[in-house]
Parts: sequence; C-alpha cells; structure tokens
Amino acid sequence: MKRKSVRIYSFTGTGSRLALNLAEKLKQEGYVCTGYTVARFAEDKRLQRLNDGWKQEIGASWGEHALVFIGAAGIAIRAIAPFVKDKFTDPPVIVLDEKGTFAIPLLSGHVGGGVTLAKVLAEYTGGRAVITTATDVQKKFAADVFAMENGLVITDREEAKKISAGILEKKNTGIFSEFPLLGDVPEELTICGSEEQLEGCCGKIVICERNPRNKKSGVLYLLPRNLYVGMGCKKGTKKEILDAIHGQMIISFFVPFLHPIPTYRFLEAELMKTLEKHGFLPEQIRALGSIDLKREEAGLLELADSLGVEFLTYSAESLQEISAVSSSSEFVRGVTGVDNVCERAAKKMCPDGVMVQEKVCLNQCTAAFVCGEVMVKFRKEEEER
Repeated sequence: MKRKSVRIYSFTGTGSRLALNLAEKLKQEGYVCTGYTVARFAEDKRLQRLNDGWKQEIGASWGEHALVFIGAAGIAIRAIAPFVKDKFTDPPVIVLDEKGTFAIPLLSGHVGGGVTLAKVLAEYTGGRAVITTATDVQKKFAADVFAMENGLVITDREEAKKISAGILEKKNTGIFSEFPLLGDVPEELTICGSEEQLEGCCGKIVICERNPRNKKSGVLYLLPRNLYVGMGCKKGTKKEILDAIHGQMIISFFVPFLHPIPTYRFLEAELMKTLEKHGFLPEQIRALGSIDLKREEAGLLELADSLGVEFLTYSAESLQEISAVSSSSEFVRGVTGVDNVCERAAKKMCPDGVMVQEKVCLNQCTAAFVCGEVMVKFRKEEEER
C-alpha cells in the first residue's frame, strides 16, 4: 500500500473547491495526491474528470491509494463495496461532507492510517474527525496502531484482534520486548521481563527481532521492519527470477555476469534456506538498494514495488565509502566499479546497522543483509487522548 498516495473524489462545485484545497495541502505535506470530479467541474483541468469506469478503476488499484470522498457516505460505500476485503489489506477510506465539517474514516482506520488521515483532513478544514473504532473511543491501547506506529510486522492478525478485544474487556495484558520500551506505558499493559513472565496474563505480546521457530499459542509476536536489502542482478533479469527473493530476506543479491542465471525454483530453494536459517520474514524488509547501474532495472523495480518498499541506488564512488567488506571480487569491480555490491549497498542504506549475514555464496549467487536499530515507543498520553 502506498500510504502517501491519496485520491480525492468530489461531485459538486463546493466539493470540488474543497478537493482542490485539500490536494494542495496534502502535497505540501509530501503526499502524492490526485483529485477527481464530474465533467462540468473539471474544465480548468486542475481536477481530473471522472469517466464512466471510475468505480472499476478504484477496484483495479485497490489497496494502492488512500481514498477520500467528498459527498454523501452512500456514494463512497457503493463505490467501494465490491472490493472490500479486510482491515489488513483495505486502503484507508475517508468521507467528508462538502463543507469539511466532518471527516469520517470508513475503512482501515488503524492499520491503513485512516484515523490519522481523517484527523489531518479535519485539521485542514477546521472540522472534526468522527472516530468510531472502539479502542479510540475508549482511549485504550490498540495493538495494530502500536505496530503501525513502530514499524512492526503483525505475525498473526487474529491474535492482534484478540488483544484489542481483551483490553476492551479489561483483561490483563502483558508485553515483553527484546528492545527498550520508551515513553509512557499504557495503564492497560503490564511490562514483563521475559516471555515466561507472560504466562499469568490473558493477553500476551512479544516484540522480537526474529520469527520464533516454536511460537507459543495465544501470543502475538511483533517483528521489526529493520532489514535493509542491497541487490544486484544481470541486466534484463525478470521479476519472476527475482521473486525468489521475495520469500526471502535476502538481501543483497549479486549474480555473476559470466554464469547463467539460476532458475526460479533453484533460487527460491537456496534463498529460503538462508531466510529460514536466520528466522526473518519478507515483511521485515525496510528498503531495497543497489548500484546506480541498476536504477532502471525492471525486475528490481517491480520487486521493490511488490514488497511496498523504496528502491535506493548509489554511485560506485558512494559505495566505495564503505570501508570494510568480508570479501572482494576483482571481476565484479571490473564490471560495476566496486568489489562487493551486496554488502556495500546494504551497509550504505543502514550505516549503523549490524551485518547479520555477510556475503554468502548460494551456488552462482551471493547474499548479505543488515539489521537496523530498533526503537519501540508508546505515544504520549496526551497524544492518545
């Protein structure tokens, strides 16, 4: 989901003027924003014209953009109804009246950031965000919001729902973290010094760097998105081959130019062994990176897009600034200008991170990845309230 991408739909003259105003403000905040309206209000071309298939277009790009409707809630509901799936994959959907008096998040209020976006829009219009989610109304800790704000991967959606439901029912909930917990601890939570201490709690949350091999039943495990992946591949490598990395974690990937590219199945099998060995999930990838030579490489761009992460590239000179690598290749240096693309790219993205896997040879491939620092923080009480 492209959380910073917003599409605004309006249907009246007043609504269209509000759409233009909101689009400009959102763009100033770094959002990619596109406004749409009916033909008679799109004549100056500042808003795009709604065509006959606009609802189908919403479905075709479902999950890629936050959707804001200015008008009756019924219009929004009928437009999105065929495409609604679940809170973890649906995009944020917000409805505003044409005066901007009320901003109402309809979908993905927590995970998708709908509540936050509704509050932003209400602040722009001088209106009020109408929040209906139970944990917000009751001013209670919500596991999905906490995970989103801290960049944590929810490993079990049902457990996350149970945690929030239990808190609303005033059941005791414990939390254990391998990382320091900063900020004011919500009164609904009990900090535990180990996973074993959670046994006396009805709700159990564990924040850990790696996906446990033997997960305990009834425990919500949250994992940080702190893996930085540097990558390289032979020119023209197809996304289908690179997808082997998607089950992966790999993280710095280089295919020697003198050898044929391994098949998808072989790559997948080799890389999955590496991932399983380290206990990481693909969702923990924070960013992909490579050398500038690969900036327009379709396979890498498509892979980054499918993972929903940034694809960063660096010049050979910039990669050379990384002072130490575990091994060097003169052949690679002759082709790319640097002796080790994978480790240098991973470290360039996260200079203070820890190299968890140095360059590893997977037959005709190599891989390496870096884990970045993790900070887990509770919101300040006044922000929650």
